[in-house]
Amino acid sequence: MLTFVARAFVAPIAKALYKPTIIGRDNLPAEGGVVVASNHLSFIDSIIISMLARRRVSFLAKDEYFTGKGVKGAISRNFFTSVGAIPVRRGAGQAAQE
Repeated sequence: MLTFVARAFVAPIAKALYKPTIIGRDNLPAEGGVVVASNHLSFIDSIIISMLARRRVSFLAKDEYFTGKGVKGAISRNFFTSVGAIPVRRGAGQAAQE
């Protein structure tokens, strides 16, 4: 539901405010796996890409967004879950090598 609202109402406002440059949008297949690479200049990049893509996009987000406590933690967790973010525990690479 949040994705629908974002695409219908927030996306046009975001386009007007941020004037994003989208390169290669026509190369994005309608279905199947794909990796979208962003230069990630800002936190908002992931959200804007999710709203402006012609298909559902999931993105990686640090695990801390899903593990916060209190009201702020609940809002963050619900938001990132609803937009399809995938939690990633940072620093786990070194533990895996050991």
